[in-house]
Amino acid sequence: MGLKQWTLWGIAALLIFTVGAFYSMNMNQASGVNSESDRTTAISIWLYSEGWETYVNEFKQLHPNIDVDVRNFRSSEQLFTELTASISANAAPQIAELHSYYGLSQLVDTKAVIPVEHALIEGGNQLHPTFTAPFHYEGNDWAVPFGGGLPLIYYRQELLKHPQEKAFTSWDQIVQAAQQPLSEGSELGGNGHWGLAIDNELPWFVDNLSFTSDSAGEKDSSVKSSRVYSALSAWSDWIHLSGIMKPLVHRRAASDFINGKIGVFLSSSEMLPTVERYIGGKFQFDAGRIPTLAQQGIVPEIHGMALMQAAPAKVQAAQSFIAYLLLEQTQASLWRSKGLIPSRSDVMVKLQEEDVWSQRQKMILDSARMLAVKPPSADDYERWVSMTTLVEQLEQNKDVNLNKKIEEIYGSHNGK
Repeated sequence: MGLKQWTLWGIAALLIFTVGAFYSMNMNQASGVNSESDRTTAISIWLYSEGWETYVNEFKQLHPNIDVDVRNFRSSEQLFTELTASISANAAPQIAELHSYYGLSQLVDTKAVIPVEHALIEGGNQLHPTFTAPFHYEGNDWAVPFGGGLPLIYYRQELLKHPQEKAFTSWDQIVQAAQQPLSEGSELGGNGHWGLAIDNELPWFVDNLSFTSDSAGEKDSSVKSSRVYSALSAWSDWIHLSGIMKPLVHRRAASDFINGKIGVFLSSSEMLPTVERYIGGKFQFDAGRIPTLAQQGIVPEIHGMALMQAAPAKVQAAQSFIAYLLLEQTQASLWRSKGLIPSRSDVMVKLQEEDVWSQRQKMILDSARMLAVKPPSADDYERWVSMTTLVEQLEQNKDVNLNKKIEEIYGSHNGK
């Protein structure tokens, strides 16, 4: 073989080597990109409300590259307590469910919560102001609301004196209904009348019996104190005067009503699917808005998701879950299955136009226009704890000095 042929063979070999190396390098780069896109991001979500399995599973199907670990808590207070501890230990989840009752200012002060921009989320510009207000603090939005509820009076239909009215229009009527004697064969002993039970979120119910939508009234501590005094005085009478309510049995209030042991039950509209499911056909019941006692307007309970500081990939994955909760189909499903009033105004309007709801469901959706806007306060949590303690003391002792106790709670009320 001549020198010329050796030279040609050498050039050819060099070209083959170069092309092979270039191809191999590009394949490795492509493989690296695919590996990056296929990499799973794990996020942790802390929840206190029930019934999330279906939604988490659906989200996983939509986002197979996001692994979701859910931790459930028995109450919003337990979650809040453990969340603040986890922040101190640098072990916080990426998403935490927050309630509109309290705690936002304390979490913001930790600097562990990330402000959210509703306008950047699909459907975020449709969020109702009533739902966003409890999570707006110091100029920023700190959680994305996904639904809420309002207080309702549940009652056995047989207790309505005038069934054509279909609802109680005053607290005097409720007291009279609760005083009606038990029907024959009832399992409930005790005082021999149907009675009243109130669910466990005591300060929320006190608020709804004393709230005024007049901002001046809420900022004036004397006006607020006067309304709270009226509400708590009536509360005391239900236990110590008319005897329609037993003290300190709030944790079993729902089960007592469902099992036919109580005739009138004050709870949240979110309880409706549970009440309907478990009562079945055992007896006829209905539900309505609570009559006016000393309040003006309805204070809703709002659920929101807060985004916690984390690595960029985890934050992005967490944002995907929050965006999923605001999708129109998710919002509608949360109403149908969990009884949550949608936080998106457009979804709420569409649901109101559907002719498939029961009278109770229609009443709840129509009540959305009556919901009051209540911004957060720096001392919400302290007031919540203090009011819970005061109600428990009042239920055990009718001689509690209400004026003094209320002044201690609201005396420095500044309406922040």
